[in-house]
Amino acid sequence: MDILVVHASKYGSARRYAEWIAEALDAPVAASDEVSPAQLAEHDLVVFCAAIYGPMLRDSGVLKDAMQIGGSTRWVLVTVGLSDPDLSTKRDELVAAKFEASLRDRLEVFHLRGAMDRDRLNMVERSMMSGVRKALTGKRARTPDDQAMLEVLSDPAVDLTDRAAIAPIVESCLR
Repeated sequence: MDILVVHASKYGSARRYAEWIAEALDAPVAASDEVSPAQLAEHDLVVFCAAIYGPMLRDSGVLKDAMQIGGSTRWVLVTVGLSDPDLSTKRDELVAAKFEASLRDRLEVFHLRGAMDRDRLNMVERSMMSGVRKALTGKRARTPDDQAMLEVLSDPAVDLTDRAAIAPIVESCLR
């Protein structure tokens, strides 16, 4: 089977997961800006690891364009963000907003937790994180997801990546 693992990473968590998955699958890994949608569509299986930044899924347009080209390619999307996938459906909502139903039906989706170092964020990202933190702090009734996100955002640096978390993805890819 011809497999390609792609990462759309800004600070490195999605790239780290892509490298771990590629190693486990004995597959090459590439950055999303190094491959065209047409090149992605040439593979039997594409695992696309994309970082979440607020309401954005990094380079989701590349994956979407590739899916519209490739009819026989199997597509796996791995989102990487700070929220706990066991507590939040926001990632599912983001995927639904980025991919119409006909594409989502062909897309297997996994959610993993990433990392954040506030010192590495640009001014806009720091401002956004500060705004989210303030909004969550000001809420009287927090959901478990709100509380978990507030705890994560309170630390100046957090790394929630977990190599063992790729096991279900690798298992699925080998089916």
